[in-house]
Amino acid sequence: MSLEQKFKARVIKVKDILSWKTNNYLLYFNYDNEAFMNTGIQESGSTPFGASTTTGPAGKAIPGKIGMKQDIIEGFAFLGMQSAFLATASTAYPADFIGKVVEALKTPGAAFIQVLASCDRGWRHPINISNKVNKLAVDSGFWPLYTIRVKNGRPTYALNKKINYDTMEEKLIEYLNLMGRFRHLVKPEFKEQTIPLVIDAVKARADNVIKLVNTFGNPEHQLETYTVNFKEIPPQEILNPGHGLCQGCGCGMALNQLSLAAHWVAGKNIIVTNNTSCSEVSFSKDDVPNYKVPWVHHLFETCATTGDAIATTYRILKAKGLYKGEIPRVIAIGGDGSTYDIGFQFLKAALHRAGTFGIMNPLIKDIS
Repeated sequence: MSLEQKFKARVIKVKDILSWKTNNYLLYFNYDNEAFMNTGIQESGSTPFGASTTTGPAGKAIPGKIGMKQDIIEGFAFLGMQSAFLATASTAYPADFIGKVVEALKTPGAAFIQVLASCDRGWRHPINISNKVNKLAVDSGFWPLYTIRVKNGRPTYALNKKINYDTMEEKLIEYLNLMGRFRHLVKPEFKEQTIPLVIDAVKARADNVIKLVNTFGNPEHQLETYTVNFKEIPPQEILNPGHGLCQGCGCGMALNQLSLAAHWVAGKNIIVTNNTSCSEVSFSKDDVPNYKVPWVHHLFETCATTGDAIATTYRILKAKGLYKGEIPRVIAIGGDGSTYDIGFQFLKAALHRAGTFGIMNPLIKDIS
């Protein structure tokens, strides 16, 4: 049975957000490809139930990963922060994606965006169907699109696309059939005992999101849609053309949309921090990064910490009159390993600092 989704809707014009006087100087951007891809497709906390990886391969006795995909964004919403913007996104819905990056960079406090980034190598699907895979993830309910805004410790949830329970099972099976990591569930025979568990896991998460929207949503607009005139977006000047990622890589698509949105807000006044990951390895060939802006490489666990330190230092120097320029925006880019597993505690602490200390400290709160 589907949960009621009789939500009041509103349209958010991205151009209006750009006119806000407020700013955010640190955005943590997680491209979630659901495994440790750059080191050999090992299972992570982000890997969904039933998926086959090199450290949890599917066999006759074990149907891939045993355990659920962690849902970390909800924990961030209830850290007691004063101000934060948290959201899920998909490259298959670019207006929603770009709108969320723009709003994140204009909302003081903590900012965290998690985009599901297909990996044709690790998910084992053809390179020419990446967008189809990413879209099906959303349309099947596997990857709900929603936003959480935190103010004075209270989170407010909004759904960005209704979840269709009537077509969920059909679309989920189509989604599973597209990828080799799930093929053992449907071929050579349909696993009638395991498939319902996958569907139940997706339904449980969808139910949870809808219940949170019903409980913590704004009654005046629990369903939100971003609109953007793509002709108004200037060409991005953050990334050079080309990269060393696989063809059809969802991470490459995500970083391109991220760059478009971030450049629209801040121009080239951006610093990128990037932990060891597919994006770091592939965007820094022969010690020459693809970025046209300052770029910092660091360890798995220090993605959020490094970004937070740089952003806070600039703001304190500005408040003390020791830095005369415009404060740069720092974008910390992390894969699922540094976000879910190795660097989780650092990320949680950095978001909490940004959402509390970062806007309450008298040395820096007046320049938000």
